[in-house]
Amino acid sequence: MIARILTRITAFTNAMTRKHLEWIFHITSRAPFKVALATILLLICSGVIIFRSGFESDIFRLFPRHLPALHLLMDSLEWTGSSREAYFLVEGDKAILPGETEKLVSRLQSLQLDGKPAFSRVTWRIYDESEGRLFAEFIAYAASNPQLFVELSGARQLIARLSPASHAASLGRVKADLSGQFGGASTMLVTADPLYLRELILPRLKAASQSLDLDTSSPYFLSRDGQVMIVIAEPARPVQDMEFARRLVVGINQARQGLEVSVSCAGAHMSAVLDEAEMKTNILACILSSLVVVLMIFYSVYRRLLPTLLLPLIVAVGVVLALATAALLLPSIHIISFAFMALIIGLGTDYSVHLYDRYHCERVAGRDMMAAIRLAVVDTGHGIFTAATTTALPFLALIISDVRALYELGLLVGLGVLFSMYATFFFLPPLLIYMERRFPAPFSPIPAVGMRALWRWTGTHPRLVVVATILLLLGGGVATSRLSFDGELKNLQPRHSEAFKAQEKIERHLSLAPRQLLIAIDGTEVSQVMSGLGRGGQLAERYRNAGRIRGWSSLGQVINSREEQQQLISSMSCLDMGAATVSLKVALEQAGFETTPFQPFTKAMASFGKSGPQAETEAIARLAASPLRGVVNRHLVKDKSGYHGLMYVFYADDELELERFVADLKASVPGVRVTGVELVSSQLAESVAHSFMWSFLLGGAIVLFLLVTHFESGRGIFYTLFPVGGGALMMLGSMAVLGIGINFMNAMVLVTIVGMGSDYGLHVAHRVSNSGNGEAAESFVQAGRAVLISALTSIAGFGSLAFADYPALASIGWGTNLGVGFTALFALVTLPAILVARRSTR
Repeated sequence: MIARILTRITAFTNAMTRKHLEWIFHITSRAPFKVALATILLLICSGVIIFRSGFESDIFRLFPRHLPALHLLMDSLEWTGSSREAYFLVEGDKAILPGETEKLVSRLQSLQLDGKPAFSRVTWRIYDESEGRLFAEFIAYAASNPQLFVELSGARQLIARLSPASHAASLGRVKADLSGQFGGASTMLVTADPLYLRELILPRLKAASQSLDLDTSSPYFLSRDGQVMIVIAEPARPVQDMEFARRLVVGINQARQGLEVSVSCAGAHMSAVLDEAEMKTNILACILSSLVVVLMIFYSVYRRLLPTLLLPLIVAVGVVLALATAALLLPSIHIISFAFMALIIGLGTDYSVHLYDRYHCERVAGRDMMAAIRLAVVDTGHGIFTAATTTALPFLALIISDVRALYELGLLVGLGVLFSMYATFFFLPPLLIYMERRFPAPFSPIPAVGMRALWRWTGTHPRLVVVATILLLLGGGVATSRLSFDGELKNLQPRHSEAFKAQEKIERHLSLAPRQLLIAIDGTEVSQVMSGLGRGGQLAERYRNAGRIRGWSSLGQVINSREEQQQLISSMSCLDMGAATVSLKVALEQAGFETTPFQPFTKAMASFGKSGPQAETEAIARLAASPLRGVVNRHLVKDKSGYHGLMYVFYADDELELERFVADLKASVPGVRVTGVELVSSQLAESVAHSFMWSFLLGGAIVLFLLVTHFESGRGIFYTLFPVGGGALMMLGSMAVLGIGINFMNAMVLVTIVGMGSDYGLHVAHRVSNSGNGEAAESFVQAGRAVLISALTSIAGFGSLAFADYPALASIGWGTNLGVGFTALFALVTLPAILVARRSTR
């Protein structure tokens, strides 16, 4: 019963496909000008749509933001401004670094675009000299409330500075500072803190205000090794304004000319412009070079100029119509997704190769022009139609994915394949008619390109070929077990771009640790957030004491909790603060100072150890109003949903057991959110794998159905799927042997191989299985030659990405080369051996 139903479905599908191809043959042979006019109008409309569509280059936008780790990462980039900032790394002689950096900063501050400052903020030191008064006011507050800012480990030093024995030495330093410096800010600073309590406070605040490993003794953003000074600037417009970003990069290049130091730049704007330019260069170079190679291959085999010149038109129509359709369905298109359109060069020419090869062979065999065209369109076209649909539908099945990288790939390539197929059907027959009527020439036999010898050899040694194939597949399966997954998103960026190299310098000279976790504690009140940060800090401190992390930072690390304040107050009870205050006043008079300017400090000093713990909210407000506001900006964010306390944990790869730490953290602070490179990579890998699995199953079911409706037996399905299955396995095994890891981008090559590779076995099986014993060899020569040329054009069309500087594209190119190469090998060597062995058995 089932067999009868399948037979009817197969008969119906084949009849409808044949009827559809007959209609195409009829309209293209009788109304070619109408077809051309309709195509031109369609292309004009498509061009307008594409011109109005947008392209993106941000790698993060390829993946779903609903993933917890990625969502928090994107939020943090907006909260902290990291997604908007530009980083300038100044390298050179340490003696001239400050002066040359100041020149650069002055140029950046004066840089204007459209009559407005290009940067809203440029910083390169702990606080700007123009904010000296604000800095002194904060020091006055901090020195008057040391229990808030002095860490517990500094209690002894605090007591020593408050003790009368140290007053004379401290006031001696005050005299020296005042005699060597001028200005109200310096006077305010020493009168606000004559005992230099700020030296117990500032290093702690400075370290917490920065995400980089800086020299805490320097007033500048200087790396601890003294080799790099960093300037942080915030462009006036967001990175999404690409026109502004491009002009900004031009201005930056002008600003750093003529300096005696080396200046490199990193940041979202620089990366967007350079990455976009790098990707466009790689993609255009790939498309143009591969198109030239494809045309050379086609012409060298068939020696016909007009069909060769038609190939770029077919490819162009497929790409343009696919892009226009995708632009109607999508708000924007990612440029990496657009790179996959290079597939159309290989796939689009495949159909032309098969169609023209059949036509040429029929003309050599003596058939007239219309009969040869009809056989090519209707008979060989049937295989092309099935091959195109089995290629396009697995790609289109990817649109069910929530991963943008997958559904854009599926939509663009799937549509491109279908449009390229129809462009071949509608353009090639009229051209052949025009060519024969306008430029008649005899048809000479097409070179067999080794296919006849290959058929004889595989027919003579079929068992040897099968055994060798089995051993090869076993070796590939074993090698696949060594395949690694590369989840580092930075490894997908151009390695030779300035932005990438500058980022490497930041990691080498300024990174606090190889790895970093960002922890977010959300709440509606500051006290609620600070309580959670306190519990998280206690856990982080236990891990640091155990040597499992390098360090951590949060507001709870620089502003003492009420319990910590009480401990510090208790430690000061050993001092008679009243006597110590009197001693300081006497020392001031003896040193020749007027005591009135020092009264705020001496009054506060008298109450040290007596006043209770202070509220953290006031300390946060005072800190946010000071030049050291970066401490608050880095660790506390307020938006429409409430407050978000941020804690940073720094660790090395082999130190922290990540899953255990996250579990302990969630147990200590319910509702906490965590992100980091490892967490983002694992969640992305899981999401991509989930989407890929369902898309693969859906696409596989569609392909299987199409093959069932094309072939009347299971052998035909096996002949089609065996080369692609073997090719995918050997691709993965070869990547493992060559040290090429699977990443988020080249994983999609599996879909590509399934789509492209199924064509090879299908064409060979379709032609050879439907031929008699005497015609099998010649049918294989025709189909095998077309498959070989198709494989070469696919490698030329997409595999040339292997030489791109963009690792994301290069990994795709290598995967394609290996997958297509092995699939073609099994289709042209193993499959003929199996077919010959079966014929011999029969």
